[in-house]
Amino acid sequence: PEPPEGGWGWGGMLAAMWCNGAVLGIQNSCGVLFVSMLRLFGSSEDKQLVFKTAWVSSLSMGMVFFSSPIVSIFTDLFGCRKVAVIGAAVGLVGLLSSSFVSTIEPLYFTYGILFACGCSFAYQPSLVILGHYFKKRLGLVNGIVTAGSSLFTVSLPFLLRVLIDSVDLYNTLRVLCILMFVLFLAGFTYKPLVPNTKEKEGGKKGKFKLPPAKKICNFSVFKVLSYRIWAFGIPAALFGYFVPYVHLVS
Repeated sequence: PEPPEGGWGWGGMLAAMWCNGAVLGIQNSCGVLFVSMLRLFGSSEDKQLVFKTAWVSSLSMGMVFFSSPIVSIFTDLFGCRKVAVIGAAVGLVGLLSSSFVSTIEPLYFTYGILFACGCSFAYQPSLVILGHYFKKRLGLVNGIVTAGSSLFTVSLPFLLRVLIDSVDLYNTLRVLCILMFVLFLAGFTYKPLVPNTKEKEGGKKGKFKLPPAKKICNFSVFKVLSYRIWAFGIPAALFGYFVPYVHLVS
């Protein structure tokens, strides 16, 4: 169907804005958490611990985007709402469980993988749903949504500093769970106008049959030169984009 250029889409835009802010805001503020983890688990003088601690935020930030191709396939198969809600729930569990660990190693799984993969599953549908409701205004809407990540990235470090000094790291992570819970609720606003693959294949009987591989991964688009330039150019440009967030502290 033709995008309505508004309507329920404005609610989806606000939800997507919160998603960008919560996910990228927490990830981009990893420097504050890094310093706090060093204090909690040892000392900044311990070079081995510094390396091990940096891996927590590096792994988390990497998994958010490394999981993107898989998330895109799931979004195609099951729709934006289900993927976003389940992803936010997994991210909430990962972040909450991170607040109960006593050593650095479990954080690789709870924060670096579980929380990050949940964020990835919540993040990608927030970009897809915008195209269901907007076409002419898509540029404006994308600008507003991405502004959410800027607002959270600028403000969260100050909030985290106050929280960590007041209630320690563990309780700070529990406070951040509120952001993920709101994100969980926001996922329910992703009401798609385009049926997902499961609905198309299942029909009225509701039986789900896995579509052909060509429908899941459409490699024919790489035949277009301009797409190849874009597809390889953007990753190259982003190759060092997140490095300063992790290493600027030291």
